[in-house]
Amino acid sequence: MVRPSIPRKVVRACLAASMLLAGSAARALAGAPGSACPTPSVATPGQLAPNAPFTTVDGKVVQLDAYKGHQVIVWQVTTWCPSCAAGLRTFAHHQTLIDHSDVTVLVLRDYDNGGYPGAGMRAFASSVAAPLLKDPHFVFGEDTKALFDRYNPRKFVDIYQVIAADGHVRLASSSPSATFGRIEAFLRPRT
Repeated sequence: MVRPSIPRKVVRACLAASMLLAGSAARALAGAPGSACPTPSVATPGQLAPNAPFTTVDGKVVQLDAYKGHQVIVWQVTTWCPSCAAGLRTFAHHQTLIDHSDVTVLVLRDYDNGGYPGAGMRAFASSVAAPLLKDPHFVFGEDTKALFDRYNPRKFVDIYQVIAADGHVRLASSSPSATFGRIEAFLRPRT
């Protein structure tokens, strides 16, 4: 259900942007060519994923480098976004497949929650897919500004990157409920 404090046109625009981004996230993340101002390293396919901190729902500050040697999905959401809720339900639907892989899914609330009020990450996860809160393959938390700037410089409300065990970004896309087949290609059984 859409919160009354969020205008419907904003929700529609977010859904449309998520669907457009699903096919063009890599181009959008790459930034404008020929930019005169240097920007911090951003997470784009083929590049080494930049390190940045985030805060878990338990208040622990974690560096992304802590996941070196393992596949990780960095998924940034807003807690008021319908496509984000649909994406979390999609991950819950595929929980067994993920649990048998060497993937950790970091579900991080966007820095400033996309500029609109909304539930905290724990409340969002509890209301949409509570079992994932206890699953070790899922880590819920909050973006720091540094992580948000590197992994979501265009400030999309539903974006993810798949980072391989070698630390390189392999995929940048959006809306896991619409693009889970692309994620599934990276889910390898644990060895």
